[in-house]
Amino acid sequence: MLRTRTVRSMSTGDTTADEYGRRIRTRQDDRDRDSDFETQNKKSTGGWDDFDPFSVDIPAQQRRQQKGTRSSKRNNYNGPPRRSDRDHNMNRRYHNKKNRDDDSSSERKINMKALDKAGFVHLYGIASCLSALKANRRDFTRPEDLIRLEDLEGEDLEHEMKQRDRKAEAQFSPGLFVQESLTTKTTRSNDKAVAAAQIEVLAKETNLPIHKVDKGVLNTLSGNRPHQGFVLRCGRLDLETISKLPVSEEKKLWLCLDEVVDPQNLGALIRSAYFLSSSLSEKKDIGMIVCGKNSAPPSPVVSAASAGALEVCDLYSTSNLPKLLAQAQKDGLRVVGASSSVPKSRSDDDSHDPILYELQNLPPLMQSNDDDVYTPSILVLGSEGHGLRTLVAKACTEFVRIPGGNDSEGGVDSLNVSV
Repeated sequence: MLRTRTVRSMSTGDTTADEYGRRIRTRQDDRDRDSDFETQNKKSTGGWDDFDPFSVDIPAQQRRQQKGTRSSKRNNYNGPPRRSDRDHNMNRRYHNKKNRDDDSSSERKINMKALDKAGFVHLYGIASCLSALKANRRDFTRPEDLIRLEDLEGEDLEHEMKQRDRKAEAQFSPGLFVQESLTTKTTRSNDKAVAAAQIEVLAKETNLPIHKVDKGVLNTLSGNRPHQGFVLRCGRLDLETISKLPVSEEKKLWLCLDEVVDPQNLGALIRSAYFLSSSLSEKKDIGMIVCGKNSAPPSPVVSAASAGALEVCDLYSTSNLPKLLAQAQKDGLRVVGASSSVPKSRSDDDSHDPILYELQNLPPLMQSNDDDVYTPSILVLGSEGHGLRTLVAKACTEFVRIPGGNDSEGGVDSLNVSV
């Protein structure tokens, strides 16, 4: 057991000491020490001069400030940039520069979709371009001839100037594009050379600018189709819509196409009809009608497949072919449908027994009042996949077919509609 004894001190008062005389701190010592700290804190100003590095007790507020400063510095420092960050920054700078370059080069590129939405088409080939310029049925109006710069200001003037500063192939304006190499070297025959020269003469007479471009530009404008060195930018060809056959003594035969969707087939049919019409007489006595819906539009592909006949022939459109044929039958016209057999919808009809003729056995039909005049006829051709529609077949008075060989050999039981 530790023995203690009381020792009196002059300065500290009563204190406690052990048997060896060692001094033991009492509560009075603690009170004196606390009073000294309070006096020191009241005199301090909170600056670095009052900071005692050897002091054990640091004010709590100062400790929080020092701790917060260290943590904030540590959190703000992220170290050296990572490789992914550097790559991202480089890619961002590259794409920003690329976008600036694209903005300046976009004015020079050919935007085929925008040209199509603006109503422009590109006829290609000598026959199509020559026939279109001869017929002059398409729109060749240039915006430069209609818009006066003096009447524009602000953004409108700036936009118009940008349009005119573009390359010729990128402008929204009609024009004739000719391959550059054709002016120095050509392998065309005499007829083709004469036709090519005539195209440029007609373009000048129509006030169309002629642009000499390389073959790559012509390939882009024509969709990589055989352009023969000529591409004509012009407006679309709008067909006249009819609900009844026009009264004409010249038209002895009408060719009605029931939803022919292939532009190559449509062009071949137009070419054949126009050729036969021109060879039979000086007048164009064969008219053509196509369906307004589910039919190939009069596109540059159709014009090229028809060898330019689309530009000069009489081609009409109708929204209701069965109704037109029924009305034509009432008016006394002969409606003949092309089919390999009588459609079931007509064979079940007891009111009228349709007849299927072979082409060489089709009898002519004369008008009742004149034995020397043939009755105007309508030849109806069906689509590539399904042939004549039900309502169209019901409007036909008779049918005709081209006989063939044994249809079991080779799987060929019919001809293409263009034949």
